[in-house]
Amino acid sequence: MAKLFYLTTKRHGGNYYVQFRLEDGSLSYQKSTGTPNYNEAQKISYQWLANGNIPARINSKTPDSTSKNLEKVSWLKQLRTMKLTRDDVQHIVDVLIEKKMLVSGILTAEPGSTPAVPFLYDFWTYKTSPYYKEKKVLGTTLSHNYFATNYSRVERYWAPFFEGRLLGEITPDDVTAIYQDERIQKLSSKTIKGIMDCVTIPLKWAYQRHMTQIGGFNDLPRIKVTSKEREVLSEVDVAKVFEAPWGNEVSRLANLLAMYTGMRAGEVQGLRLQDIQKNYIQVSHSYNKYNELVPPKNGECRPCPISDSLREALIERAKCNPKYSLYKGETFVFFGQAPSKPMNQRNFNKYLQRVLKDIGHKNPEKYGFHCWRPGFCTEAKYVVNDDRMIRMVSGHKSQQMFEHYSKHIEQQKTIETMGNAAEQLFGDIVEKALKCPDFEDMAL
Repeated sequence: MAKLFYLTTKRHGGNYYVQFRLEDGSLSYQKSTGTPNYNEAQKISYQWLANGNIPARINSKTPDSTSKNLEKVSWLKQLRTMKLTRDDVQHIVDVLIEKKMLVSGILTAEPGSTPAVPFLYDFWTYKTSPYYKEKKVLGTTLSHNYFATNYSRVERYWAPFFEGRLLGEITPDDVTAIYQDERIQKLSSKTIKGIMDCVTIPLKWAYQRHMTQIGGFNDLPRIKVTSKEREVLSEVDVAKVFEAPWGNEVSRLANLLAMYTGMRAGEVQGLRLQDIQKNYIQVSHSYNKYNELVPPKNGECRPCPISDSLREALIERAKCNPKYSLYKGETFVFFGQAPSKPMNQRNFNKYLQRVLKDIGHKNPEKYGFHCWRPGFCTEAKYVVNDDRMIRMVSGHKSQQMFEHYSKHIEQQKTIETMGNAAEQLFGDIVEKALKCPDFEDMAL
């Protein structure tokens, strides 16, 4: 009859190790009895055999939940050599997930076994992204710049976090862990939201397509975005800016056009001779370095009125293009070193900030080319009472965004306007009341 267990020692005077005979006739792995005494080791082995529990460590008080009986030992040993189908393995994983002992299980060659970082890079690659293709079919246009920004955010913030991890391993807790990154804590709420979106959008998309078993990314704490108001130049500073020498008349003309029309920088770049009509500009394109000429931001063309003198200046600038006779109507007004392309919009900002510094402005770095847009909306509201008409020219599709841009009314002007109104309404009453004898007594 085969022995129930065997005792061996690895060195003279060392502790005895036990190996139990399993149901299939094989032996279990060696387990230390914790004693060099053969009789004591034998006694311990019989106790383990009788109660069916083998502690995780012989010299510690181990809870029953971590102990193993011979049935488990036998099953675990057989598992190493057992031939399992993918369905068998998936069933085991499903049982462990159901018992709350496993968050998810990823089988090799399954979608979830895709490395996380390459997946994110592919997701935010403009031309090959499955997300881009899907959105395009659904009628939503996402810009090249949007994808490029998210790609760079993955590269900077998420790749170091998820390097070597699989797509199916990433959990909501892994995502929110980035809040502990000191770099993140120094950023604006809008930027942090963008960094979070560039990873939660792909993970939610992957979950919906059964590429990962982990969901819950919709339930992450929402970031409250606080919009920073755009700085707007005062009327006095605007006058000084355009009276001062610029050192670059093309940039002066571009800034003058934006002040007069509220056009965006890309729309100014994309302005061509054929867009200039008798008394207005037909804003039909914008320009970016990825796609070159594209529709305006909201996809709709719009008219922007211009004066005769501004129109003549723009036409004369277009005629300076060395290829004017070749390009004709397609000639860019603000062409760059290559006549077939616009100048870099960084020049619009650079010379504006330079002239602000020259006129002695306290904070020239706070102002960029885009300051003309909210300035246009604000000033237009003083003389035009119809927001709808202003929005038709500025290109703001929603009233909410227009109000955000047009609320840059200067404090001094507000005080002056409301002060005049209050004086007109209540001035006489206040004057008479202040002359009352009771007020003289109060002063005593």
